[in-house]
Amino acid sequence: MPETALDPATRRLYSDILRAPPGLVFDAALATTYSLDFETALTIPATLAFQAAEARSELLDTPLALLEGLERLADRIAIFCEAGRIKAVPKHPNRLTALLEDTITEVLAPQGGAFHPKLWVLRFIAPDDPSRVVLRLAILSRNLTTDQSWDLSLVLDGTPAPESDDNTALIALISALPGMAPRGTTPRRNRDLVASFASALAQVRWARPEGVRRIDFHVNGLGTAPWRPSPYRGLTVISPFVSAEALERLTRGVPPDAARLVSRTEELARIPAPVLARFGKVLVLDDLAETEDGEESEADETCRADQAPRRGLHAKAFVTEHHSSTEITMGSGNATNAALLNGANVEVFATLTGPSRTLGSCEDQLEAKAALGRFLTEYQPVDLPETDSSYAAEKRLEHLRVQIVRAGLRLCCVPEAGERVALKLASAATVVPPEGLEMRLWPLMAGAAQGTKLARIDPAPQPLGALALPDVTRWLGVRLSDVETGLNLDFSLGTRLEDLPEGRDAAILRAMIADRGAFLRYLQLLLSDPETAAQAFLNASRAGAARAAFGSFGEVPLLEAMVRALSGEGSALADVERLVTRLEAACDDTGAPLIPPEFLTLWASFRSLRPTSTRPNRKAARR
Repeated sequence: MPETALDPATRRLYSDILRAPPGLVFDAALATTYSLDFETALTIPATLAFQAAEARSELLDTPLALLEGLERLADRIAIFCEAGRIKAVPKHPNRLTALLEDTITEVLAPQGGAFHPKLWVLRFIAPDDPSRVVLRLAILSRNLTTDQSWDLSLVLDGTPAPESDDNTALIALISALPGMAPRGTTPRRNRDLVASFASALAQVRWARPEGVRRIDFHVNGLGTAPWRPSPYRGLTVISPFVSAEALERLTRGVPPDAARLVSRTEELARIPAPVLARFGKVLVLDDLAETEDGEESEADETCRADQAPRRGLHAKAFVTEHHSSTEITMGSGNATNAALLNGANVEVFATLTGPSRTLGSCEDQLEAKAALGRFLTEYQPVDLPETDSSYAAEKRLEHLRVQIVRAGLRLCCVPEAGERVALKLASAATVVPPEGLEMRLWPLMAGAAQGTKLARIDPAPQPLGALALPDVTRWLGVRLSDVETGLNLDFSLGTRLEDLPEGRDAAILRAMIADRGAFLRYLQLLLSDPETAAQAFLNASRAGAARAAFGSFGEVPLLEAMVRALSGEGSALADVERLVTRLEAACDDTGAPLIPPEFLTLWASFRSLRPTSTRPNRKAARR
C-alpha cells in the first residue's frame, strides 16, 4: 500500500510556516481567519522578527520581545478575520494590543454567511537582493487561535515564473478583502498589502509536493457558483461538521461501498439514518485532542466565541478517485450547506491531483494500518439530549451580536487632567436589546469588572469610563447576557477610534520600559544579530533578569555592539534613534532619567555617523 498523503505523523507547527527559507528574510504577510485571539496575534510579529521562540507562552511571558516584534513588523502584516469573532476577552489584557489596531481588519462575508477561510501568504526576500523573492502559501483548517485539535495544512513555496500557476481564485479572494470591511474600515496600508500580494500571486509558480501533478484552488462565497468535489469512482469525506443535504448531494452516483465519512459523534447523531447509509464506512476520531476553535455545526448556523472546548477532529478534506488518479482537497470548508451548496460562507480550498499509487486511494487514506486509519473507530449511534431553553437563548444572543457588529461603533476620546482620556461610545445605527437580554461593554484594558450596562447604543455618545493614555485602544470587550438562563456571550470587537491624543504609542513604550534595566535589555534586541538576539533575551528572562549594568549585554560590551551596528546597513541604529527620541525625557518611578546619561553621551557621537538608509525590506513591502 502506498504512503498516504493524510498522515497525522507529519506534524507542522505554526512557527514552521512562518520560518524564512535559508538565506532569506521575512518581508510581508497577509492572513485570513474566522476567529483569532489577541495573544496569538501578538506573538506572530515577534516570531517572524526573531524566529526564536517555539512556544507561544515563551513570547507572552517576554513583553519586550513582543514589543520589538510589533515595532519592527506590525506594519507589514495584515490579518483579516470575521467581525465579532475575536476570542472572548483575555483574562489579562495587554497594552500591546493597541499596536495591532491597523494589523487586524474585521470583515463580513458578502453573501451573509461566515467569513471562514484560513490562509497565509508570506513573502521572503534576500537581504542583499530584494528582487530575489519566495512566496509561501499556507491553506489551513485551523484558525488563528490556541486550537490544538487534529488539523490539516498545505504549505507551498513558489517563485516568480514566466509560466505561472492559475492562482485566479486566490487573487479574487485576496482582492475582495478590503471591500468586506464594514463601512470602509480597511487601513490604507492593508489595502496596499492586498494589492501587492494580488500582483505577486499572478506571477508565481508553486513547487509541487512529491507525487502531485496538478494543484487547483477554489474559493466559495464571492457570488459565483460554489465549488464542491465531484466524485467518480470513490469518495472520502473528512469533516467535523456536516449537514444531511450536503452529504446527500456529495454521494449522488457513488455506491455506498465506495463512500466513506469521518466526522464527530455529536454531528453524526443529527444526520438521518438513510443519509448515513449512503456511506459504507462511517468513522469517528478517538478523543485525542482539544479545540477551542469556536466553530460550530450548521445545525447551530453560527458559533459562540465562548463555547466550551470540544475534543477531536477539526481537519477538513475531500478525497475523490477518477480512474487511476486521486484528488485530495483540503481547506476551510465543512461538508455543510453554507460551505458547499449555497455559497453563503467564504471558504478556500486547494485540490492536489496525482496518481493513486503515490497519493493513495480513498480507501488507503482510512485503511486500518494506515497512519490515519489507526486513530479511527466505527461510529456508534447515540441519542442527543433534547433541545432546552439555552438553545433559543444562544440564538437570541447571536442575533444581538450581529446587530452590534453591523452598527458601526465608534469610540470618541476626550482628554482629561492627569493624562487620562475619557471614552464615549456611539454608533451609526441604533441597537436596542430585546426584552430579556442585556449588554455590557467596556474598553478592553479596563476589564470586564468595569463594564457599563447599556440600554441602547445609538448616535448619541455615552460614557464608558476614563483610562490612562497607554491603555486607550479601539478594542471593546462585550458581554451579552440572557437573564432567564444566565447564559453569557463574551467577545472582543474593534471600533473606530476618534480624536486619539498624540503620543499614545510612545506612552505604551514608556510604560513597557519602566526602568534602566529594561532599557538596556531592549537595546540588546535592537543591536544584536536578530537571529540570536531574541533567543538570548528569552534565555535571560527564564534565568531571572538580564544583566542591568550599563556597558554590557552579558559578555558583549555595549560599545562593541554599537560599532558593529554602525558597520552594517544602519537599521539597528535607526531603531536606537527611534527609542532614544521617545524616551529621552522619560523618568523612572524614582524620578531618575530612564536613559543613563552615559549612554546619551555615547549616542551623541554615533548620531552624526550613523547611515541614513532604512531597511530595504520595509520598502519592498510596499511595492
